[in-house]
Amino acid sequence: METDQNFSIREPFNPFLASIIEAYFYIDIPVSKLSEVAEFIMPFPRITMGYFFDHPFEVVNDTLNESKLIYNATSRISLNKINVLPATDRIKIVGAHLKPFGLAYYTKKNINSLPWLIDTEELLGNVAKDFFSKIHHLSNAQDMFDTLEDVFSNNIITRDLSLIKNAVELVEKCSGNTEIGLLSKELNVSDRTLRNHFYSNVGCSPKEFIRIVKLKQIAYQLKYSETSLTDIAVDNNYFDQSHFVHEVKNITGQSPSKLRKDIPNFRFLQF
Repeated sequence: METDQNFSIREPFNPFLASIIEAYFYIDIPVSKLSEVAEFIMPFPRITMGYFFDHPFEVVNDTLNESKLIYNATSRISLNKINVLPATDRIKIVGAHLKPFGLAYYTKKNINSLPWLIDTEELLGNVAKDFFSKIHHLSNAQDMFDTLEDVFSNNIITRDLSLIKNAVELVEKCSGNTEIGLLSKELNVSDRTLRNHFYSNVGCSPKEFIRIVKLKQIAYQLKYSETSLTDIAVDNNYFDQSHFVHEVKNITGQSPSKLRKDIPNFRFLQF
């Protein structure tokens, strides 16, 4: 387990869970130690499940012009522009980052039919309610992660998601530099079948997922390298700078240069 004074993270011990869950995380920090401005959540190719104890967040979806006060939530993978802001003087969250198809192991509902921000208790019922009751009284991150592991282990729905798992792996292996037709051919399925599997088990179209994975790679380069914007565009198969700038701005609302400047060092729901 990696930990510091305010943040802990651990990968699942269970081998199967490790194939669908990237990490459990726990954050506990006064808002005074962070910026108090709303933080933009980058469209990200992962599902985040979080429980916020008695310290809710105000979440604003600028794309849909909707806002919610949340004490627990499961995110959807989408291109929506979303901002978050703590509603109290403290941030306290325990949760998990799931791989794109991870939620499909816990519900047979069409993921694309679910709200842009899912009420976990509404989706999972008593499973979520019992978990929240247990976790609320724990103070040790390790105990919280053990409880998360038990809940995830004991409630898996047996399903064959091999097609979507292989599709996601192919997209991420090439950092989003692919097309639907190439994926379908590689997987030996029709474009329509591939789209149906993405909508049902990931919640977005394969085209949207490809764009989000490519954005993740771009954001990583913007934050962790000094590579020029021109070279980043070339690295990600953009034929000209204007197309690159337009795509990034279309998804995030910011130009690549501004995004490079504004990407925060600490993200509430992403890392």
